[in-house]
Amino acid sequence: MADYRDIITGTISNLVGKAKEFAQSETVTQLVDKVKDTAENSSVREIYAQGAGRAKSYGRIAKMNLEINGENQELTRVFTEIGKLYYEQAKDAPEGFFASLFAQAEALSESIAAKEAEIEALKEELAPAEVVDADIEVEIGDFEDVVNATEEDGSADKDN
Repeated sequence: MADYRDIITGTISNLVGKAKEFAQSETVTQLVDKVKDTAENSSVREIYAQGAGRAKSYGRIAKMNLEINGENQELTRVFTEIGKLYYEQAKDAPEGFFASLFAQAEALSESIAAKEAEIEALKEELAPAEVVDADIEVEIGDFEDVVNATEEDGSADKDN
């Protein structure tokens, strides 16, 4: 048994020695030095800094675009409110090019009112049908009663 332990210990020691030799070899040392030089090189840092700066700029651009869209929606709401207020003040006596726009607004308002009246009429027609349906009574029986009645119906069919 001791011979196997000596063989295994010798093999492991030999492998460790070879690994140390390889790690200390000129090829590995040169490779490590090149990696260090590249990492310490200012061009890599500049590229990283440029990438980080661009990412921040793109993020800021996206945020500002969202803010602009929100402000444009708010501006549209404000203009709409101004238009409504002006329409209410001047609808009886429109001036200049507003006359045709006021006429369009009046026609659309009348069309909307007519459609709303038609909807109300249709709802009234449907109302009696809903009341009739609401008066229907449903009796829910006990499960055992339903099963027994079904069994009795089945046995009555067999007897005939």
